[in-house]
Amino acid sequence: MNGLLLYDEAGATRNRWWIEQFLALAPRFGLSLRLSVLSPGAFPEELPDFAIVRAIRPDLSRVLEERGVRVFNNARVSRVANDKWETYRLCRTLGIPVLHTLRERDGTPDYPFVLKSLDGHGGTEVFAVRSAEQFAAAKRALNGKPFLMQEFCSDVGKDVRVYALGDETVAAVFRSSDTDFRSNFSLGGAVTLTQATEEQKAIVRALRAELRFDFVGVDFLPHEGGWALNEIEDVVGTRMLYRCTDKDAAELYLGHIRDELLSLHG
Repeated sequence: MNGLLLYDEAGATRNRWWIEQFLALAPRFGLSLRLSVLSPGAFPEELPDFAIVRAIRPDLSRVLEERGVRVFNNARVSRVANDKWETYRLCRTLGIPVLHTLRERDGTPDYPFVLKSLDGHGGTEVFAVRSAEQFAAAKRALNGKPFLMQEFCSDVGKDVRVYALGDETVAAVFRSSDTDFRSNFSLGGAVTLTQATEEQKAIVRALRAELRFDFVGVDFLPHEGGWALNEIEDVVGTRMLYRCTDKDAAELYLGHIRDELLSLHG
């Protein structure tokens, strides 16, 4: 089976080590895998049997699927996970706990609240808004990008990311910050291995049943004694997995891909 590992230029530069790990391990799983770095809006010149899309390109995933390519993660995951409003809507439909959220057209919540661009990642384009002046400054910083507004969770500066591979929960990592309401590892948050709760596992199973994802991170915020879903990470980073566990994320993902392809093609 011939496959493409698809990245944009920034992602390929930032994740060079993991890419090399992926390419080196692929033959052990009977996979022929080649890296393809795409510029914005570009598509592969030749169609592979399967594609591992590690760029935020719902359009790319959709076109590949329409042409019969097995895409990891699928196009719906890419569309929903990379649009925070679509994630919120899906959670409301499935009865998954989420923080109260509004779009600009819906009005402005009481201060304080968190303002987020719809497609930001890694804690970027996320602002704590406690006044009209901060609200105006956050909107200026987004320069016209669409955004949503969300209540603060009851215990700020903490969250849990659950890594899910197919039907399996791979690991859970607790993130915290003493200096920022955002706890992202990329922003300097501290990370420790933890155990996913039964509530978190049930939510991940519900998302898997609905979206049929392959490899994602599901981020939870502590809120009023329970957990509220914050985001689904489609192109999920693996640095915390390597930092906190002895699991090789590339090896695990390739094993899943091989099994999925065998199931598909017999």
